[in-house]
Amino acid sequence: MRLKTIYDRLKPGFKSSLQTNARKYSSAKRLKYALMSNTSWYDLTVSQVSDISVYCDIPTYKLSAQDLLYGNSIIIK
Repeated sequence: MRLKTIYDRLKPGFKSSLQTNARKYSSAKRLKYALMSNTSWYDLTVSQVSDISVYCDIPTYKLSAQDLLYGNSIIIK
C-alpha cells in the first residue's frame, strides 16, 4: 500500500491555489514537488510551511499553532 503524500492530502481549495501559483512561480513549483515527495508533515522545513501559507493563499492570521505544527486545517488527516 502506497502512503499518501502531503500533496495528495491537501484540501481541494489549497491544492488548486498551489497549482495556479506553480504555473506562475518556480518557487511554488519547487514547493509542490517537495509536498509530492514527503508523506509526513513533520518532514517539512519551517520555510516550506511558510511557503504553503503564501502559495496556497492562506492568510497567516488565520493559522493557529496547531495548523503550523500539524497541518490541521491544511491537510486531510
